[in-house]
Amino acid sequence: MLTSGHNSIFVTQIIKCGGEITAFAFETVDFASPMINSVLEILDSAPEMIDFGFQMVNCELEMIISGVHMIIVKASITISVLVAVFLRTEIIIDAIVAVFSMAI
Repeated sequence: MLTSGHNSIFVTQIIKCGGEITAFAFETVDFASPMINSVLEILDSAPEMIDFGFQMVNCELEMIISGVHMIIVKASITISVLVAVFLRTEIIIDAIVAVFSMAI
């Protein structure tokens, strides 16, 4: 069992430590402040980073669309070349038929 003398010593020690506790609290706040500021700066720049990410995705999509468009154009050119070759072949066949018709 503690007597009132022991209680007063305990209270006196707490009071003496109070200044140290307060100083430690201020040191902790001073130490934490730069970290808190860093986190706030990161949160502040997050929308810009998200916007940049969306711009990158948009750029990739535009490149994909351009690639698909190039494939379609290439196929169209290939079809046009094939049609031209077949038309030329038809003209050549018609010319051969005309020559043979004149010979007969």
